[in-house]
Amino acid sequence: MMDDLYYVQHLTERVFLVRERISPDGAPGPDDRIVRSFDIRQDAYMFADSMNEKQRKLDEETATGRSALVGKGG
Repeated sequence: MMDDLYYVQHLTERVFLVRERISPDGAPGPDDRIVRSFDIRQDAYMFADSMNEKQRKLDEETATGRSALVGKGG
């Protein structure tokens, strides 16, 4: 299973960044897009978890849609 697309970076004691992985190997990197910042750690993790769940659902729907199209010659 691939790592989650969105992750939390602990920047300082009171700054937590939610970032989006853009590296082809899936590792966190300095060029990853900053999605949002939080000053409460739990809020940052809840947001990242929510974004990852939405991405998984979108990926599943896209894969299902593609399979249906391929099966119908589309």
